[in-house]
Amino acid sequence: MNKSSSKSVNIIEIKDFSLCFPSKTEGMKPVLNKLNLSIKRGSIFGVTGNSGCGKTMTAMSIASLLPKEASIQGGDILFNGQSLLSMDPHSRRLLLGDKIGVIFQEPMSALDPLMRIEAALGEVLISHGVKDKNEIRSKIMEMLKVVGFKNPDAILNRYPHQLSGGQRQRILIAGAALLKPSLLICDEPTSALDTVTTISILELLRSMSISMGITMLFISHDLNVVGCFCDYVAVMKDGAIIEKGITSRVLRSPQTPYTLSLLRKSRLDNVLSNDFFLKPNYSETPLLEVSNMSSGYDGRLFSRQKHANVIHDISFKMYPKEVLGVIGGSGCGKTTLAKTICGLLTPTAGTMLLNDVIIGVVFQDPASCLNPSHNILWHLLEPLKAKKIKLSKLETRELLIATMKEVNLKPSYLLRYPHQLSGGQRQRVAIAMCLILKPKLIIADEPFSSLDASSAANVLSLLSSINHKYNTAILLISHNLHIVSKVASRVMVMDSGTIVESGQLSEVFASPSSQAAKDLLEAERKLNSNPNALS
Repeated sequence: MNKSSSKSVNIIEIKDFSLCFPSKTEGMKPVLNKLNLSIKRGSIFGVTGNSGCGKTMTAMSIASLLPKEASIQGGDILFNGQSLLSMDPHSRRLLLGDKIGVIFQEPMSALDPLMRIEAALGEVLISHGVKDKNEIRSKIMEMLKVVGFKNPDAILNRYPHQLSGGQRQRILIAGAALLKPSLLICDEPTSALDTVTTISILELLRSMSISMGITMLFISHDLNVVGCFCDYVAVMKDGAIIEKGITSRVLRSPQTPYTLSLLRKSRLDNVLSNDFFLKPNYSETPLLEVSNMSSGYDGRLFSRQKHANVIHDISFKMYPKEVLGVIGGSGCGKTTLAKTICGLLTPTAGTMLLNDVIIGVVFQDPASCLNPSHNILWHLLEPLKAKKIKLSKLETRELLIATMKEVNLKPSYLLRYPHQLSGGQRQRVAIAMCLILKPKLIIADEPFSSLDASSAANVLSLLSSINHKYNTAILLISHNLHIVSKVASRVMVMDSGTIVESGQLSEVFASPSSQAAKDLLEAERKLNSNPNALS
């Protein structure tokens, strides 16, 4: 790096950068269109907009992680005054490993499912010259504590599938922070986290930015997070920046109708009403009865501990038509509860009575739940095969078309593959896989966490329609307390694997008795406070 470039005010300068992808119908489809963006050294720069607007492609262009089929049509990207596009691939890889860190959006896709967490994080350090095993473990343990793991020893030997979505996201943050880069690209790093963990992670990232001089490019569809965390923000639409400036100014006095529309949609108030979901009749026979249930994961091979319970002594009932909210910090056992109810884990104690109902499941990360090697038609046929439901070809065709229409997807999408769909469309496919069996109970595990406000509103409307049409009950696991407060009749608060509080939602949210509920509600208030609340 030359002396003049090291004194550059901007760590990143994007100049008239255009990017295209091949399309069967449109030839070369533009994704970024003459993009211009400057990021000041030491700042936290937010980029927001709806899914598909070009946020992630902007980040991947800076990190030199574009897919092979991507075609750069013009422009340049400067890092510390040097052109990234003129560098050879080896030099760019060295930059990515040493100077530019990336926190990816979908942790289940970014983490190797066959590697334990200690090995995955250790690989990061080993690839950058750290060889001593004790030093590697010490650095990993220290960083796991920094990102909020109270008992990192218990995390080291787990595989990614044994962690909650929030825990996996924190593992990615720990991996990126281990390298102490000068630029950290954060692609939706808090989308899978509860409000308490979100606040702690944002405070951690800001502290790192200040103490270590790290510049951050922060990509998020959550305007509340952007508002309380970022110094500057750019709003993207159709591959271009339509508005940018100091965060407080842009969010308080938007200059474009599109930005104003994003702000109005961000709270989802336009789709939420008092009768959005049906109210249950608690005198009816419960659909689900859980009594003193415990569950967890098998221990390591040859380990003395053959099984480790994650949830303990869980008891509750669910009724027809009911929307029951489940909230709690990341790692409290919400996802383990969902997996146990739907049969992916076996209870180690207690009882669970399902009263002969079909259960559908919508998991948190649709990209990791859909097989990339098969089209959507294959995915919708799988539940029918699993339940050994035999239909004629005509009946199958009619059911497939009706199900696709019900989730607002064109029947032609049956021939598409998961990577050809947006995040919101993939989530609707996951719901279609449930809906095709006409379940009486849907377990929705963080169905909105990876979606922008518009896509979340569509999924909410879809779940509401299913609830009304089929009297389907929904166990809604979510860290979005605003949505839970609008749609659930009752709520359960989990902490450290147990239910610490439950009751009518209005009562719990108005006068929480548990510390876990108080912490969550206080974090929600802080997250929705004035812009730059964490600065």
